[in-house]
This record gives sequence, structure tokens and C-alpha cells, in this order.
Amino acid sequence: MLAAEFSASNELIQAIDQLLLTGFTNLNHTHQTTLQRLAQVYQGTPLEAAMLSSVTDLSNGVLQPASFRLLAVARAALQTAQYDQLSQQLRAQLGRPNLDQPLPTSAALESTPPLLSSVQHWLSDLAVMGFARLDQAMINAFTPTLTQLQANPDYLRTAALLAGWMHELVLQPEQLPLFRWADLWTRAMLSTLSISVTPATQAISGTLYPLGFEWRQHSTLVSWVLYAVLESEAAPRMVSITQSAYKVAAIQDDQLWLLFPEASVLFESLSTGKALELNNQQLLQGGQLLWDAAAASLGDKYDLLAVAERHFGLNAKQPIAQAQLAPEQRHPVHLAEPIVLSNYQLAQTAEGSSLSVGEQRFKLDLDAINGTEIDVDVLESAQRLFGLLRFDAGEWFVRPLATSLKKGKPLFVGLENGKVFKKAPKNNAVGILKERASRLLREKS
Repeated sequence: MLAAEFSASNELIQAIDQLLLTGFTNLNHTHQTTLQRLAQVYQGTPLEAAMLSSVTDLSNGVLQPASFRLLAVARAALQTAQYDQLSQQLRAQLGRPNLDQPLPTSAALESTPPLLSSVQHWLSDLAVMGFARLDQAMINAFTPTLTQLQANPDYLRTAALLAGWMHELVLQPEQLPLFRWADLWTRAMLSTLSISVTPATQAISGTLYPLGFEWRQHSTLVSWVLYAVLESEAAPRMVSITQSAYKVAAIQDDQLWLLFPEASVLFESLSTGKALELNNQQLLQGGQLLWDAAAASLGDKYDLLAVAERHFGLNAKQPIAQAQLAPEQRHPVHLAEPIVLSNYQLAQTAEGSSLSVGEQRFKLDLDAINGTEIDVDVLESAQRLFGLLRFDAGEWFVRPLATSLKKGKPLFVGLENGKVFKKAPKNNAVGILKERASRLLREKS
């Protein structure tokens, strides 16, 4: 059950989104009231004076990027508070510890580079015009800037985010996804305010037990996260490996794996049920492994679900605390609490499907599993799964990532497509595009 504070902050976020939908040249009395509420919320905080100044400017039609930057910060801060509240509530319910550790940091930019300044001005223009009144000329005007962003590795996160959003803006769907677009606007603006500071890494050796892949993609980018348990000289810990790649529409389904050749040993580990022995892999403070396939080798057999249940079951024998995210990354959509459900009951109704264990009930994320190896029919017979508890649209969902077949063979999202590593099609899109790119480079040289 969500607390009243969560509902209040959610209402304010929705009111801010209405400002972005309407545009700041078309504010009515209700919109002006929203700005005043925003100033009141930040009274007594370090943002009080700046927020009051920005709200006054926006109310009076003084529409400068500085005010929109602060609006994005204020909206994001509300969501950070929501993330913390939801995370603490869930972990208390599951009886899991919270990890007390220094937070990952980012460094504020002393001055805004010209390219990021261009992003800020374009995002400000979108807010001034309003999402409901955008035209193709305004959207397409950003294309040259986006091309430059994509060519600069320092701006990869900003470029990836804006590339996907621009594609949506160009399509101009009949039913505008306001909350999503307001989120993307906010995150894009925040990405121009600081640069990520890569925390110190430590070389670590030990045994890695992969538990499952989570895939995400849009028309121009694909990304996956592997969740795993690492056992080394220290206590077992939850770690993740993330990789991303740009793509084109021709690269789909199993050929997506070919963009990530270093993932082949991770796939082999999961598909064969063999752990990985790591030798001096680099580990970030936040629990992310900087994956180096050359520093890993297949080891002994392991039982994926047994390992997962020991650490993430409802009555885990050895619960693991997750590393914390940096404040600017703490958005409810990033909540991903690992969980193992055993001997569950699957219920299907007109409102959706759910899994129940005793008195605890978890709604099933059907959108995430439709078309994957772990569909409702598989879950009905499996009776045990590893997945993530995620929060969306005011509800918790369980997103299955792995289960097992009757003979104990692991079954995980991406299993079928990953078989492309063993024998890639001769005329696959990735190979053809790489050859064409190589040919163009040879001709230029």
C-alpha cells in the first residue's frame, strides 16, 4: 500500500507534466497554481531561493534555460524521494538489509560545453512550445546536434536517450505518452548538468553465478543487464554487467546478440549451468563489473535457482543488500529488487495475471514476458522462478528472468536467440554492415 506522501508527490509530478504538455506560453490559472505549489514544496531546502526565482520568471513569461534546468531538477528530486520511500518499504516487507555505502558521484560542470548548451536550449524550446503543439520543423532542427552528440563518447548517455525520444517525437503518436515524455525531457536535461565520475575500480577474482538477462531496446539502441552473484574472499554480493550498442532496424531478434561478442561466455554459462571463474575482473563501487571476457573461464556446474533462492528468496538464508544508485539515477523505474518465488500459485483474471506465495501476491509483468521463453504456460508448470520486482504506474510487478525445465535445465530470457553464437547465419545483418563500414574506411584511407 502506497503512503499518502507518495500520492501527494505523484500528484505534483503530474501537474508539472501538464505544464510541459501545454507549453509555458499558454499557462492558465491552474498552471500558475502548480508553479506556486512547487515553490512551497522546496521552502526550507537549499533550492528555496533559486526555486522561488525560477517560478517567478516562468510565471511572468521570462523563459530562460536556467529556469527549465531547475524545473527538471525539482521534478527529478520528487522522484528520488519516491524511489527511496518505495525501496525502503519493499525491503522492509521482504526483511532485507540496506547497504550503507558511499554513493556513486557525478561532477557538476563548471561551464556548460557548447554542445550540451544546445541540448538545453532545444529542451527549453520544447517546454515553451508544449508537447501537444510540437511541429516537425522544431523536432528536426535538433538532428545536427544529435549527430554530434552520437560522435562523442563523453555524451553517450545523452545521445542514446535523445535518439530514442526523437524517434518517438517524429512519429507523433495519437495518444501522447505524457509521463514518459516528461521523464525523458527531465532526464535529458539532467544529463547536461554533470558528467559521470567513474569511481575507482578494484581488481577482483572469484566465482560468478549468472542469474538472468534483462533486455531493453528502442529503434536505434539495444542494451542488456546481466544480474549475478559474485563469491570472492569478501561476502557474496549482487553484481551486474551492462552493455549497450547502437543498432538499425535491420538488426532484430537473434542477431542482436551478435552486437555483443563478449557476451558469448555469459550466455554459455547460463545455458550450460556452469559458473564462471573470474581472474582480476574490474569491479566498480556500485557493483558493476567492467566485463572482460578474456578474464573469465567456465567452471563447475551450479544450480541457478538454488543460488538465487539462497540470497533472494522470500525467506533467504543469506540475504544480500544491493548497492545504492546515485541520487540523480534514483527514479522509481530503476527499482529492480531480485526475488525468487517458489511453490507459487498462478492466477489469471480479466485484470491480469498474478503469482501468490502464502499471503504475498505479486502481479505478473505480462508485457515483459510475452514472446519470450518464459510465458504464462511455462510459469504455470515451473513453480519456481528468479526475477525482478519492478514498479510502474503505481504498482509492483514481478518480471521473470529465469526458471527451469522439468529436468532442471535452466530456461532464461534470451536463450533461443543466444544460440546464434554457435552458428551465425552467413548473411546476417551485423556482418554485412560491418563489412560495408570496413570497406568505406578502406576507401577513405
